Amino acid sequence: MKKLIALFLAVTLTVSLVACSSSEPENPAPENSSEDAPATEEAKDDTDSNDTTEAEDTSKPAETASFEGFEGPTEPAKHPDNLKVAFVPDSAALSGCIVPVEAMQEICDRYGYEYQVFDGEGTSEGCNAAIMNAISWGPDVICCVSVLASGVQQALQAAKEAGIPVVSGSNGTDDPNPRIDVEYDFAYDIGPDYKGCGKAMAQWIYDNTEGSGKVVLYDCPGSYSVDYFYQGLVAGLDELNVPYEKDTDFSFDQLGDELNRIVAGYLTNNPDTEFIYMPFDPAAVSLISGLETAGFDDVKVLGVLGNTEMCTLIGQGGIAAGTCAYDNVYLGYAQFDQALRLLNGQELFVPHGENLPYAMIDATNLPAQGEAWTPDFEYKDAFYALWD
Repeated sequence: MKKLIALFLAVTLTVSLVACSSSEPENPAPENSSEDAPATEEAKDDTDSNDTTEAEDTSKPAETASFEGFEGPTEPAKHPDNLKVAFVPDSAALSGCIVPVEAMQEICDRYGYEYQVFDGEGTSEGCNAAIMNAISWGPDVICCVSVLASGVQQALQAAKEAGIPVVSGSNGTDDPNPRIDVEYDFAYDIGPDYKGCGKAMAQWIYDNTEGSGKVVLYDCPGSYSVDYFYQGLVAGLDELNVPYEKDTDFSFDQLGDELNRIVAGYLTNNPDTEFIYMPFDPAAVSLISGLETAGFDDVKVLGVLGNTEMCTLIGQGGIAAGTCAYDNVYLGYAQFDQALRLLNGQELFVPHGENLPYAMIDATNLPAQGEAWTPDFEYKDAFYALWD
C-alpha cells in the first residue's frame, strides 16, 4: 500500500494530471497535476475579467480535445541577455515537480542564465522556507511547481515586498481552470484544461463502447485536478447520454486491497458494467492487477496521468484500456514563456495555461516504452522562435 501511495505522489496535473494531488492543504503533492492542490480555497467571482469561475465552463468540447499543432502564443517575447531564476518545486524528489523544472533549466542553459533550485521538501513549511531562501538569493523571478499559494502566504508577501515576481505551474488554479482567491497569489499558474481532459475521456468512452456502455465512477476528491477532471467527465457523459453510476469515493489509505474489494463487489452485483473510471493511474494499476487475479476480464479500466506502468499495461492488452495525459515538459516551457512576458512588461498570453496539450492514450497511440506522452508537433522550436 505504501508503494502505491508513493507512486501516486510521484506521477504527474499536473493530468495531473494531476500532476500533483494531496488530501491535506498543508502538503500539496506534486503529481497531478497535476497535476495539484486540495480544493479548499474559494474561486474568485466573475468581477475580475482575468479570472475563470467554477460556474463558467470554458473547457474544450470533447470533439476538439486533440491538439494537431502548436496553439501557444504568437506574439514574440524577447529573452533578456541576463536573468537570475530561482526554482521552487514542492518536492525535488518527485517527477511531477522536477520535470517542469528541468525543462526550464534547459531553457536557462540555452541562454546562459544563472539558476538555483530551492527544494520545498514536500510540505508547506518547507516550500515557505524555500521561497524565503530564494528571495535572499535575489533572483529576477521565482518559478514554483506544485506549490499551493495558500500554504506559502508569508513567503509570497515577502516576495511582493521585495519586488520579486513569483509564478507557478501544475496547480490548476488559473485559467482555463477557475482562479483561486487568496490574499497573496502567484502571478499566474500553468495547468491543463482539466475539465476538457474529462470531456475527452467521455468522448473516448462513447467512441469505444462495445457492450453495455455502462460506466462506474470512482472519485478521490480533495484536489483541484481530480475534482475538475471529474466535473468535466460527468458533463461529457451527460452530453453524450452515456449511462454511468457513481459507486463511492475513496481515500489514499484505501488504495490497494480495500479499494480492489470494493470494486470487485460492485462488479459482482453489476456484471453488465463495461468501463471503470479511476481518477489517477496508480489506483488503476493496482485495481487491474486485483481484478485480473479475481477473474474479472470483461471490463475496461481507465486512469488519468499516463504513467509508464499504466501505459505498459495498456500495451499488454487485458482490461487496461486507456489513460488521459498531458505534457509536463510543455508545462515548463509555457511557464517560462509567461515569465518572460511578465518580466518584459507584456500582457500574459490567454489562457494562462497556454493550451497545454493533453490526450487520451490507448493501444493506438501509446508512447515508446518507458517514455512519457508528448504531442505529435515540435513545440520547443515554436517557443524558441518567440524568444530569440
